[in-house]
Amino acid sequence: MTEIALPPLLRSPRIRVALIVTTAGLCLGLLAPFGSYLNAGLGSRLFYWCGSVWLGFLLLLGAWHVWLRFAANRRQRRWLTLVALLLGVMAVQSVATHLAAFAIWPDLRSHGPGWGVWCLQNGLTEGCGFAALQVMRRRSTHDVPAVDETPALPERPVRVSQLGQDVIALQMEDHYVRIHTSAGSQLVHMTLTEAIEALGPANGLKTHRSWWVARHAVERIEGTPRSMRLQLRGGLAAPVARGAVTLLRDAGWIDAMTAE
Repeated sequence: MTEIALPPLLRSPRIRVALIVTTAGLCLGLLAPFGSYLNAGLGSRLFYWCGSVWLGFLLLLGAWHVWLRFAANRRQRRWLTLVALLLGVMAVQSVATHLAAFAIWPDLRSHGPGWGVWCLQNGLTEGCGFAALQVMRRRSTHDVPAVDETPALPERPVRVSQLGQDVIALQMEDHYVRIHTSAGSQLVHMTLTEAIEALGPANGLKTHRSWWVARHAVERIEGTPRSMRLQLRGGLAAPVARGAVTLLRDAGWIDAMTAE
C-alpha cells in the first residue's frame, strides 16, 4: 500500500492534534448545537465553541495524565478515580463555559438553560471528546513505531538501571512500563524494550509481549503450557505466552515434566 506523504508542517503530532481540535471547534460553531444557533453573531459562536473545545481538550488531557501517573498505581478503585476526574472536568467546563456564554451573550440571563441542562450538555460533549482523545492516543501508538527504536529520552534507562537486582518484573501499560520491585512499583514513561535494555545483563526473560520477569523472583510455576503463569515474590502473577514456554525450558526455569 502506498504511504501518503504528509506536508512537513503536518508531520508533527502536536500540530495535527491542534488542527483537529480547532477544526472541531469551528464545526461546532457553524452547526451551533444545543440551541446556540439562536445566539447572535457567527464570529461570537465560532470564538465560543473553539474556546470551549480547547478548554475541554486540555482539561481531559490533564485529567488523563493525572490518572496515569497517580491513580493507576492503585489497582483498587482506579476506575472510580477516573470517573471522579471526568466529573471534575465536567464541572469545571460547565462553570467556565457558563460564565463565558453569559459574558458574550448577556441576553441568556433571561432565557438561558438551567444548570442541570447546562451540565448535561457539557457532559455529552466531554464524553465525545474523551472518546476522540482515546482514538487519537491509540492511533499515535501505531503511527510512530520508529520512535521507540531511538534513544528519545536518555534519562529513562538510568532510572531502571539504578534499581539493579531489586527489579522483580517489568509490565507494559500503554505508553508506560510498571517496574515491580520488592519495595513496590512505579510507572516510567518508556517502552518495554528500553526498560529491558536498561537493566543490562540481568538474569531474566520476556515471558509475554508485555511482561519481563527476573529469574530470582520466580517462586513457583502454575498451569499448563497452554495456560501457564509464574508466581512471583510479592504476590505478583506473570502470564507466560505459549511461545515462551520453550524459552523457559531451554533456560532451565522449568523442566520437561513441569511443562507437560
